[in-house]
Order: sequence, then structure tokens, then C-alpha cells
Amino acid sequence: MIKIQNNDKERGKLSFVSDMSVSVANAIRRSVVEIPIMAIDEVEITKNDSALYDEMLAHRIGLIPVETKGNKEVKFALKEKGPKIVYSSDMKPSTGVDLKIPIVILDKEQEVELVGEARLGKGVEHVKHSPGLVYYKHDLDDEILDFVRVDEEGKIVIDEEDLVNKGLSEDKIKNIKSVKEINNIVFSIESWGQIDVREIFVGAVDVLQGNLKELDKGVK
Repeated sequence: MIKIQNNDKERGKLSFVSDMSVSVANAIRRSVVEIPIMAIDEVEITKNDSALYDEMLAHRIGLIPVETKGNKEVKFALKEKGPKIVYSSDMKPSTGVDLKIPIVILDKEQEVELVGEARLGKGVEHVKHSPGLVYYKHDLDDEILDFVRVDEEGKIVIDEEDLVNKGLSEDKIKNIKSVKEINNIVFSIESWGQIDVREIFVGAVDVLQGNLKELDKGVK
């Protein structure tokens, strides 16, 4: 069962309530870093009068989200002169991601000139190839969730003595103790912009299924 809770396409966010187990949700979450994603992997700086070292400038360039549509390699160029703030939108051609990320501040007469090459990679190799943030929590009010935990067998554990020591009202304690089981989780995805949130979820599931098939072959 999946019930959409929030689908903000403009901000690249999706959350839904599901009855999937925590183990499945965690497996999907961990599989996200194996989705092939574009990122600028090599930078050649020919001029840099800014206050940033070449290494720092290259690092910031590498973390700029690049639209991923099955591309293998894309070359970018950046040539700007101050005074100005240099943004990711100044790169040519466009990165394809509608974000204006600050790269460096140039004072008067300062210049920066470089070329970069984006390639497909995976988040397990470097975080710059990560498509977004994926997380989940139990489907409970935060006020209750702070006082309960789920053990390895999926059972609710409540420290009643701790509830009393924290000075909670009797009604609040009664409400917390009424929780017998947690059947659902809230699964959330936030995209950095390289691919949309739906592609992140579907891609992670595909990766997980592929890994399970490889495991199945290996144990036969």
C-alpha cells in the first residue's frame, strides 16, 4: 500500500505513507547511491584570480547538479570576470538543472576560466554522484515518536518509568502507552535536480532487484 502524502514537483520533494517493512525501506534507501548520475568529474583551470584555491574551486564545481538523461560525457566551460558572483547558471552549456548555485565571488578585474567534463558515476564512488536525499520514519506523531522505539523484532518498546521521570501529563502518558504497533512508515525523497524524485525511487528499486538477482545466482 502506498498513499501519497506530499508531491511537490517544483521543489523536487515526495513523501508517501507505506506499509512496507523497515528492512525493505532501508534497502531501497541504501540502493539510491548505486543509481548512475552525472557529475563534473574533471576540471581544468586555466585562470583563477579569486580568493579560492584551485582545489576548492574544482570541488565546488564538482558538486553542481548536472541533469542526467543517459548521458555518458558532457563538457562545460566557465569564463567570467569580476566584480560579480559567479553562479552555476553561468556555465556553458546549461547544466539542465534550474538552480542558481553560488560558485565564487570575483572582485574587480578578477577572472576565472575553466573547462569541466561531466561523467556518469555512482554515489558509492563519490557523493557528487548522489541524486538526492532519501529517508523514512515511523508513521506516528513526532511527540509520540520521541518516546517509543521499535526493537529488532518490530515490537514497540516504551520505558514507562522514563515517561514519568520526564514529567509528562497522565493524558500524554496514556496516549503514548496506547501505541501497540506501527504498521506504516513515511518514506521521503528529495531530489538534488539531476533526476526527478520518481526516477530516484524507481531507480533504487531497480538497483535492489538487480542486486537480489545477482545474489540469487551466487548462492545457487
